[in-house]
Amino acid sequence: MIRHWLAALLAAVLLVAGCAPDPQEDQADEGTESAASAQMEPPTDLPAADDAAAVLAEALAAGDVSAIPMQSAAAAAQQELEVIVAGMDDVAPTITVGDISYSGEDNSATATFQYSFPIGHEPWTYETQPVFKWVDAQWRLVWSPTVIHPELTELSRMRRVVTEPKRAPINDRNGVALVEEVSLFEVGIDKASVDQAQWAASARQLATVLDMDPAAFENKVLRGGERQFVIAQTLRQVDIPSGVAAIPGIHVKETKATVGPSDGFAASLLGIVGTPTAEMIAESEGRLTETDVIGLSGLQSRYNERLGGVPGVRVELVPRSEESSFQTKVVFNQEESVGAPITLSLDTDLQAKAEDILGGQQGIASIVAIDLATGGIAAAANSPAAGTYPYATYGKYAPGSTFKVVSALAMVRKGAKASSTVECTPQHTVGSYTFNNYPGYAHTGNITLADAIAYSCNTAFTRASANVTGAELHAAAGSLGVGTDYDAGFTSYFGTVDPQNDIDRAASMIGQGQVTMSPMGMAAVAASVAKGETVVPWLVDEYRAAPNAAPLTAAEAGELRAMMAETVNKGTATMLKGLATGAKSGTAQFGAQGQQSTHAWMIAYSGQYAVAAFVEVGDSGGTVAAPLIQQLLS
Repeated sequence: MIRHWLAALLAAVLLVAGCAPDPQEDQADEGTESAASAQMEPPTDLPAADDAAAVLAEALAAGDVSAIPMQSAAAAAQQELEVIVAGMDDVAPTITVGDISYSGEDNSATATFQYSFPIGHEPWTYETQPVFKWVDAQWRLVWSPTVIHPELTELSRMRRVVTEPKRAPINDRNGVALVEEVSLFEVGIDKASVDQAQWAASARQLATVLDMDPAAFENKVLRGGERQFVIAQTLRQVDIPSGVAAIPGIHVKETKATVGPSDGFAASLLGIVGTPTAEMIAESEGRLTETDVIGLSGLQSRYNERLGGVPGVRVELVPRSEESSFQTKVVFNQEESVGAPITLSLDTDLQAKAEDILGGQQGIASIVAIDLATGGIAAAANSPAAGTYPYATYGKYAPGSTFKVVSALAMVRKGAKASSTVECTPQHTVGSYTFNNYPGYAHTGNITLADAIAYSCNTAFTRASANVTGAELHAAAGSLGVGTDYDAGFTSYFGTVDPQNDIDRAASMIGQGQVTMSPMGMAAVAASVAKGETVVPWLVDEYRAAPNAAPLTAAEAGELRAMMAETVNKGTATMLKGLATGAKSGTAQFGAQGQQSTHAWMIAYSGQYAVAAFVEVGDSGGTVAAPLIQQLLS
């Protein structure tokens, strides 16, 4: 009984002691906390290791630790670092120094390094804990592969593996691929696989089969290195002649390429795909390498992320040598995802026809056709001299008399009609500048506004500038789809209408002065008149800009259609009779005084399309640009 009582009493004492605060225990807890806090501060006789950690972080990010104080040889550490990161494609990490803890027992400091590698859609992040020892009055790094990654050993290194997804196509309005990634085959001579004495004969034989210059290809093969694969042509599989298989040293290598229906097809719109430039790589901050494939221009560039998808990216720790017992381990993995296609308003056949029409054109020339049913761009083509620059949608030129359609709308809004009488004088002076009609113009006097459009009288419109403000002219342009900047989802220019004074406003009324337009913009003017509503052309499905100007009314469009119909019936566009319902020609001077040339324009619409044709240097719209539209609509 006594023993049970003592046990109960002891339990009660312990229970009370556990519930009541103990000053000595509190002091002990405070001492423990102080000891823990002290671990984050250097011992009293040692300096902080912050500077040493910061210098190391910077050196590791730069890939050069050869100047870092270490307990072991820095040169050996540098050599090991280069081996470890050789497979990372020169992708440099960002390294942030976190907390540093200290141990007074061995005079050491342990830093926390936060690594961030920009190698995936999201960066690869992890931590390491490099250790420093205070030796010979300085903090020296205890070198180990774990400074670079916590799971590295002396038997392993890092390797980055990238798997490019199949690039999605750009489709036309019917869902047919305009450009898509396909397999092509490099056909050539592998010099390492055949005796040197055979090189010349094989080169000539292959060149003959591929319809190339035998002497030129032989020279190319002989100039190459002893083990070089010398490419003769890159072909689709169906285009490889069967006779190549028997040629000694022949080699066929599969490659991937993004191609269209023909070389250069809609190149200014679609753009090209290739490896990034050195400047792009530098600006990407590690996201791009010289082995990546990206869109470099046009829609391929603008929608690169969507079309290209997300590449598969994997970082592995792998053996440093074949004899190593280290087992490969994946430490970062981003799954590949295929890109998504984009669909355009382009009509493949009409685009090809426009390009064929411009194929023999000298100098810069463009054709743009808008499908009136949808407002989408059915074709936007340039002549060969344009290269890959998007003149059709982004050119900036004085539109000349084609802009009189815009001016006529401003006049209609002031009360004019197609049947209204206007005065067409031989000359008209505004301030210090005298405006004239084009040479040989014969329809002067009191004429209708419709005739002023049909015959393209300049002075009737410069005279009207006295009653049209710059703001009213700009508003009229906006109602016809131009003069306002839109982000239309592709490289596009909708023109500028901003007259600065009386002379400039008069010049603007006839498409000169400070007014500039693209062929696409003037096609939009014709489309707006034809449809009786403001048309802002679109190219990329699901990316259509909405008009932000005062709408064009049905009554206004009716007056403009009556004027443009007269241009076809009896004016400067009679060449288009039977093909176009309405049209307007234009000629605009450019260049230094006394050395001026002229742009030639024609805009027109049929029941299906609104079209603009532009020739950078041409005599007149009616003689130079109109034939291009005639061929397109025929």
